[in-house]
Amino acid sequence: MVPIRLGLIGLGWIGETHAKCAIQLGCERIVSCDSDPAKEVIAQKLGIPFYRDYREMLKKETIDGVVISLPNELHESVGTYCAERGLHILIEKPIAHTVESAERIIGSTKKHNVKLLVGHYRRFNPKVVEARRLVQEGELGKIIGVSVLWCVYKDDTYFSIPWRRQKGAGPILINGIHEIDTLRFILGEIERVFSEVSNTTRKFEVEDTASITVRFAKGAVGTIFISDTVPSLWAYEYGAGENPFFNRTNEDSYYFFGTKAALTVPRMRKVYYPDPLKIGWQYPTKVVTVDVPESDPYILQLQHFCNVIKGTEEPRTSGEDALKTLRVVHAILESGKKKLPVTVPL
Repeated sequence: MVPIRLGLIGLGWIGETHAKCAIQLGCERIVSCDSDPAKEVIAQKLGIPFYRDYREMLKKETIDGVVISLPNELHESVGTYCAERGLHILIEKPIAHTVESAERIIGSTKKHNVKLLVGHYRRFNPKVVEARRLVQEGELGKIIGVSVLWCVYKDDTYFSIPWRRQKGAGPILINGIHEIDTLRFILGEIERVFSEVSNTTRKFEVEDTASITVRFAKGAVGTIFISDTVPSLWAYEYGAGENPFFNRTNEDSYYFFGTKAALTVPRMRKVYYPDPLKIGWQYPTKVVTVDVPESDPYILQLQHFCNVIKGTEEPRTSGEDALKTLRVVHAILESGKKKLPVTVPL
């Protein structure tokens, strides 16, 4: 049994996922809460206690840390409340809906000396970790660029929840933040962005499609195409197979280009010239698959959080790190409004 006692605040899809991971890891105590009384059925199915109010749960239960899986605008109020009570925090991405709110969460955790881990779970996918190693150890040579596709079709039932059609939602912030954080994790800081956005398909307040260019501090450039209104084979969720909800296509969505080799993710195909004396577009390339065993990144992330609570590891995605990702996303949104390139404050 893992000697960690966890409180789960929010039992939506991701909250339930965290609950199942905690059960699988054998945490000593797992309790849950959600303001929606219908979520009690989930807690009963999982065999864990359920509360309607997180404040009541924290008052009655002795726990070591909390997992906050709530709408973005609630992150600050709930996160600072937990920090004030000395509880270590795993908070879902994005860290907050605004930069200012994120800064207040970070300040509160520092003031009360608690650890903060932000749920950019892809950093725990072994293939993403291996891609980072290949890049950072120079096996692809100098990175010249990257191209990312995130193309899905969200059906009408997804948008039956009003906030998903309104400002503060949209695929750039909800989904694209994963792409930005993954790129930062693998390639380093992004210093400038330019985006063209469109809402002409669904005509909601928020965008449904975006074409984004990025420049990295180390000199590489990249493109990201995002749309939640098209049938496609090409999106991280489709290729990675982490979530059974998504149709699995086993197609790549990331393409990294270096002076020595190219790499695709998640299929992990490495492309290079096998003969160093025969390099050029007239010569054949070789394609090999980098062998990386699959493992559930949600389990690995929660296991990491337990170790953070125990003090044996530092957060892989700290509040400050997650804030940098949020700043990039806000710069992309600003660029879409201004129709101009925007420099990201580093």
